[in-house]
Amino acid sequence: MQENVEEFILIGVVFAVIVIVVIFYVFLADFSPVFPVGCNNNNIIENQFTQAEYGYANRMEGTPLFRCYLTDACYDQATANQTCITHWCYYLSKQPGSEVTNVQTCIQFPSAYPQVIQGCRDLSPANTAALESCQKSTIVADNSTNIENCAINIPTCVAGDSKFCPPCAGQ
Repeated sequence: MQENVEEFILIGVVFAVIVIVVIFYVFLADFSPVFPVGCNNNNIIENQFTQAEYGYANRMEGTPLFRCYLTDACYDQATANQTCITHWCYYLSKQPGSEVTNVQTCIQFPSAYPQVIQGCRDLSPANTAALESCQKSTIVADNSTNIENCAINIPTCVAGDSKFCPPCAGQ
């Protein structure tokens, strides 16, 4: 009986170690070429919101599993509210039975749409809808109010700027 218990514990420990190694491998490896999810380093955020607005694939970028800062996802506190409203309006306009039928009206009068207001309550970088593509960034990042933005008018690479900023390319 004692031998069976020890054997069972040993098998359990080995199985647990294998599962942990596989989980680390899955979350630390870049499977972008294989799976249609995760960061693909193309300077464009691709998630459910940009899928609705631009028709991009939903790679789940900007989500807790695939934050994609430094590569695709940028955050700017000053524009987060408008970015979020725009993303939610496009997203809801694509949902069957949604009350959003005109995207521009939704963007101009977001208070008329409770789902937009609810979706934009949290305007932190944790809200996927508040993120924008790094290629659209036009300000310098300070890593507190802005994450990985770029000021094209500044001729030097500033700490925090995205590697996609023209002055930072190759550095």
